[in-house]
Amino acid sequence: MRSRCLLQYIHLGFRFVRYQCAPWFVLAIAPLKLPFASGVERTYEQVRYFNAIARIDFVGAYGLLNDLLW
Repeated sequence: MRSRCLLQYIHLGFRFVRYQCAPWFVLAIAPLKLPFASGVERTYEQVRYFNAIARIDFVGAYGLLNDLLW
């Protein structure tokens, strides 16, 4: 019973981390795939890249960078 509860918490934590990091992974991978794509696949990668940019909270990222610089 206790191990099942622990697995549920681990699964929930993994989903949260994956949801928070997914846009950053797309920003890292999509530019690498874009030069080799053509046609519809290229359009799909561009849409995926711009969608990831829209999902990122840049205010939080800039706040973190500001705290690190000062």
